[in-house]
Amino acid sequence: MARPNQYHAVVEPKLEDIKALRKQGLSLEKIAQKLDLKLRQLTYYRKSFPDLDEALNTPSDEVKQTERSAYFNRQKNYNSLRSFIRTQSTPEEREEYFRLILEKADQSEVRRFKAMISDFDKQHNAKIES
Repeated sequence: MARPNQYHAVVEPKLEDIKALRKQGLSLEKIAQKLDLKLRQLTYYRKSFPDLDEALNTPSDEVKQTERSAYFNRQKNYNSLRSFIRTQSTPEEREEYFRLILEKADQSEVRRFKAMISDFDKQHNAKIES
């Protein structure tokens, strides 16, 4: 007796979701995890079922468009946050942003930040003395 597989019960009903995940740039491994499958199962199903193979193959133009859109949104959000920090944020909010940045920074970044602060202090003091 042939061993039943999960394709028709687990994978086939989610083909549209799989296409969307792939367009978002998720790896096959991550998609398999979301389906509660092992990567080798997903790979086997991909070879056996053309509709799954089609869902997992995102056209490169769509991927490029997604990347461009993500870049545009990132720039838009960056510029908006930058403007907010410069014009509307309170000292407490700026301190919190700085704290968040430091939490993510590695040691080389921290050294660069310290050098920037030192340079800023020197320039600020020079302006005051003038």
